[in-house]
Amino acid sequence: MRTVRLMAGIAACLLLASIGRVDGAPPAGDATRGAEIAPTCQGCHGPHGEGVAATAGPRIAGQTAEYLAAQLHAYADGARTNPVMTAIAKGLDDQKKADAAAYFASQSPPFAAPATRASDAHVARGKTLVRVGDESKQLQACANCHGPDGSGERLAAPYLAGQSAAYIASAIREWKTGARHGGEILMGPVASRLDDNDIAAVSAYLESLAGGE
Repeated sequence: MRTVRLMAGIAACLLLASIGRVDGAPPAGDATRGAEIAPTCQGCHGPHGEGVAATAGPRIAGQTAEYLAAQLHAYADGARTNPVMTAIAKGLDDQKKADAAAYFASQSPPFAAPATRASDAHVARGKTLVRVGDESKQLQACANCHGPDGSGERLAAPYLAGQSAAYIASAIREWKTGARHGGEILMGPVASRLDDNDIAAVSAYLESLAGGE
C-alpha cells in the first residue's frame, strides 16, 4: 500500500509541473526590463522580493521565472484571485509578465528571521511532515514534491524553505476551503488532511529553514 501511495505521489508531482503553464512558447523574460516593473510589486513582496511577513506577503525572490510567470497568468485568467494581484496581472501583457518574473527570479536577498518563535514541539512535528509525512493520515512528505526540506524542484514545484509561516498557513487554508485554484488537484487533498495544529507545525518548520539552515 505504501508503494502505491509513493507512486501516486510521484505521478502527482509530475502533474504539478504542468499546472498553471501557458499554452504555446512564452516570451523570454528580461530582468533589466523587469526591474522597471518591480516597484509595482515591492509593497507586498519587498524591495527585492524577500517577502513581507507582517502582511503574509510571500517571498518570491529566487523562485523560477517559469513559476512566477505562471502565477501572474493565473491571476490574470482568474484561476487565482486576489484583488491586488488580479489588477496588477491584468495590467501586464505577456512580455511584461515574463520580464517581471525574470527580475525576481534573479534576486537573492537575505532571508528574514522567523517572525515568531515556534515551540520545539511544533517544529518537530513540522519536520516530520515535511520529511516523512504521516501514514496514519495518508499524507506523503512535502519533500516528495517540493524537494528536500522544501528546497524546491525546478520546473515542478516552488521552494518553501524560508517562506513566511503566515503565508504558508494562509495558502494551505485557502486550498483546504477550496478558495485557491491552480494546484488544487494536488494540494486540495493534502490540505484537507491537515488540521490546524499540523498547518501551524508545517508552516513553522518551513519558516525556520530560512537560508537553507
